[in-house]
Amino acid sequence: MDSEKSPQHQQERSRATAQRLLSATIRVISESGLDAATVPKIAALAKVAPASVYRRYHDKDALIRAAFLHALEQSNANNRLHLKRALLKQTLESTAVQLMKMLFGQYRQHPLLVRSLTRYLDSTDDRDFIHRIRSVMVANVEEVVAVLLHHRDEIAQADPERALRFALLNATCSIEAYALDANSLWHGFRGFSHDFLATELAAGFVAYLSHPPGRARPKRSKSRH
Repeated sequence: MDSEKSPQHQQERSRATAQRLLSATIRVISESGLDAATVPKIAALAKVAPASVYRRYHDKDALIRAAFLHALEQSNANNRLHLKRALLKQTLESTAVQLMKMLFGQYRQHPLLVRSLTRYLDSTDDRDFIHRIRSVMVANVEEVVAVLLHHRDEIAQADPERALRFALLNATCSIEAYALDANSLWHGFRGFSHDFLATELAAGFVAYLSHPPGRARPKRSKSRH
């Protein structure tokens, strides 16, 4: 049997084609936005005929949904392999600083892709897709929390995992608004550069985690002249 016509070879070619289509879809959205993600453009970038798309996906929406899920799952897989080395530092404070830098970097690297995913989620009625996307995002948060728990001894909150989730989501929402929304209130004030925001968010992150709950913060003594 000709090896190029064997079932195994055909399956490998099919998987390679599917991978090119998913990668091409994400690239088009990342570079040009959701409206630019047409089947002919994606097919041309993937170097396949448009008919090949419809043999694998019911319609363009099915391809876009598969591409978004694939991109997030790949991000999670990458985090499992490299997050600890990239993020973890000697202290909670230094790790928090690194975390804010990483979050800003992610949003600034793929702003159109993140905006497009948010827009798509707002417009779709596919509850199963929304649930699957949310599940993958939650898993990604948990990967970060698992790394941050290496600083458990520096966390004074009664439930370190829940506290880390809250602190992480709080910082992420602030960075997302700053990085993706040019009309955000963050941009209405002078001096709020992304470096300043990253520094202050890291400080707030550490202060919340290291402050014992239910205990008043010590008041600063007034200086006497």
